[in-house]
Amino acid sequence: MRECVSLNLLVLDEEWRPLHRLRADQDWHCTVGALMRWESHWLAIEQQRPGSPLPRWADIRLTRTLSKRLRPIEIALADHVIHTGKGRFSFRQAGLL
Repeated sequence: MRECVSLNLLVLDEEWRPLHRLRADQDWHCTVGALMRWESHWLAIEQQRPGSPLPRWADIRLTRTLSKRLRPIEIALADHVIHTGKGRFSFRQAGLL
């Protein structure tokens, strides 16, 4: 079984509503282009996988790295949400963002 079923980046509006969904494996230029096209300053990570919704070290590292790399271009990471068949985990709600 594959570890991560899907990993998407969501371009959000100022009220954190999804405007556009991008596959995380797309070229980074597509992501930046979408952020500019939608004039957005917010991005969220949406992850779906089997098993426990609790974050793994790779999830934490991804969140920290992406958040850090977005700062210079004035984009903020709104949340990283992990969905599983057993529930969901929000980095924002857990105080990790």
